[in-house]
Amino acid sequence: MQSRQSYRGKRYEAAENRMKEIFSSQGYLSGIIPRYEHRPEQLQMAEFILERFVEKENGIVEAGTGTGKTLAYIIPSLIYAKENGLKVTVTTETKALQKQLMDKDIPLAEEIFKKHLGIDISYALCLGSSNYPCRRRFEFALKKGTLGKDDIRKLGNIMRLFGEDAIFTRFDVRVSGKLWSEICRESDACASYHCNFAPSCPYQKARKEWQSADLLVMNHYLFFTHIASGKTLLPKTDIVVFDEAHSVEDIASSQLGFNLSQTLLSEILDRFHHGKKRHSLLSRIQEMELREKSIGLLVSIAREAGYFFEKVRTLFPRDSLQFRCLKPLNFGVELVGQMKEFMLLMSEAEEEFGDEYARMEFDIARGRFFLFVEALVDFIYHNNNPYVYWIERNESSLMGDVALRGQPIQIADIMRREVVNAYSSSVFVSATLAVNGEFGYISGRLGLERCTGVVLSSPFDYQKQALLYVKKDISEPGTPLFSRQAAQAVAEIIQIVKGNCLVLFTSYKMLEEVRGFLADLVENRIYSQGDLSSSEAVEMYMSDEDSILMGTHSYWQGIDLPGDLVRCVIMMRLPFSVPDAPPVQARVELLKTQGLNPFVVYQIPEAVIKFKQGFGRLIRSRQDRGIVAVLDSRIVSKPYGRQFIGALPKCAVVFTSDQVAAGYAGLFE
Repeated sequence: MQSRQSYRGKRYEAAENRMKEIFSSQGYLSGIIPRYEHRPEQLQMAEFILERFVEKENGIVEAGTGTGKTLAYIIPSLIYAKENGLKVTVTTETKALQKQLMDKDIPLAEEIFKKHLGIDISYALCLGSSNYPCRRRFEFALKKGTLGKDDIRKLGNIMRLFGEDAIFTRFDVRVSGKLWSEICRESDACASYHCNFAPSCPYQKARKEWQSADLLVMNHYLFFTHIASGKTLLPKTDIVVFDEAHSVEDIASSQLGFNLSQTLLSEILDRFHHGKKRHSLLSRIQEMELREKSIGLLVSIAREAGYFFEKVRTLFPRDSLQFRCLKPLNFGVELVGQMKEFMLLMSEAEEEFGDEYARMEFDIARGRFFLFVEALVDFIYHNNNPYVYWIERNESSLMGDVALRGQPIQIADIMRREVVNAYSSSVFVSATLAVNGEFGYISGRLGLERCTGVVLSSPFDYQKQALLYVKKDISEPGTPLFSRQAAQAVAEIIQIVKGNCLVLFTSYKMLEEVRGFLADLVENRIYSQGDLSSSEAVEMYMSDEDSILMGTHSYWQGIDLPGDLVRCVIMMRLPFSVPDAPPVQARVELLKTQGLNPFVVYQIPEAVIKFKQGFGRLIRSRQDRGIVAVLDSRIVSKPYGRQFIGALPKCAVVFTSDQVAAGYAGLFE
């Protein structure tokens, strides 16, 4: 490996100097960004990341809000990549950050590189293939004559885009999910470069862009789907930067696992045959005996699946939404047997689908059916270790559809193999990765034992911008009086700040209880998850001044409400994961077998990071002012509470509503 000293020659010094020229107070950025402010933390982060690339090391960066972290990793990534002929992957959790990268930050870097460094850069956004239209399926959708006038009109807009020979995705057109499912690319049916439409195919064009680009932007979901596929979906790159890295473990675990339901199976079976459709796939089989046997077996599978999922429902304890399956199921053999028999029949029937459209749809249906059967066998027999298996049902309906879930208990080994050892460097970035100023927790969870980390504080002045209110005189969460007392505390805060409050919960049950009490105490309109989708609730809240927004898990992170949109963030309780959630149970058990204390090494650190995420919803710019209220008295009554308070930026702490009123007024003096 090339030593840092040997690289430190002219090339490395030139790279360091370039970054100083870009990030300094009179640097290149100052000539592009209006009212540019030099941030020492931003330059320090950029230099740290460049050093990781040079040393071919892995790095962890906690960069406080306002650091300007996106440019701080884009600039050194591109400098090092262009200098050494390498490719870079940047992966994020949220669409909002992807949009910021593609529309703002990378074009800004591109301008600097071209104008001041004389370097051309190329970049591309990578999306899952089903987000791209398939011209062949599009043509068949028009030909089969089952579309309504409105659908045909919408397809006319898509035809125009095809005519412009452009790369476009589902986000560039307005069509229903059902209509898009009939015209989108399906990997099982794609003829790739052998397709007649390959030269104008948006997906194939996008892949060519990906191959030639210096920098690829994608989300964590696609990145780990790529890993799960055996790395068949995306071009090989040399360096990877994970932004919003606090969510990597949960997303990786989910994408490397499976999620099966009766509804999903019904949708797959309907692709083969639906009683109301005269021209279903199976009805096209010419050999009568094979056709009737296939249809009969499909009907039998649907019936047997009904029995199977009904029996799965009986496994749930009363009123429970999740149940962990510790042993292989003692039922389901008949269903699996019929499914395997059907797959053999479909192998026989393959030649019956000579028509191009029928063969394409057959390949899609068969591919999805095979994946379902493969995962179902895994679930029934517990073939994959160390995995955690569980069943769950929709929280809004105790008699609703049930899902069979399976995922790795821990991903550290997978991360070591597929990331740490597969890339010359990997860097993990977030505003919330450290616990007690150290990275032991996150590095252990992600297999990053041999890495270097740095904590960079936010340039914001939290002493002048934020007030922390800790409610001590309140019952503990989970006790009978808590929800009523919490609603009263929220009402008092609303009276002080006049609304625009984000209230964060760890369960829908508590949200509903507190909302019920609060509705009788305040006149402000309340928008919450459950009644509305996450995005709908946020949109209505943003357009309704002085209203209240209530939510659970997704609102703790990734939601950006700057300025006066949030005057107060209220955390109902410390965000410990639900202890009886199957993935949490399995991780706790694994840590115990290793002789570790799960509460100390896993549950507290995980909650501290999420707590920091919740706090971060308040201050998004230098102009923001407001209160963060914690209604969980354990933050002062329990020894571990100090870790939560100590994890926050230094700001004034108050304990009574009178102090809140005075402190809030003082923020605006």
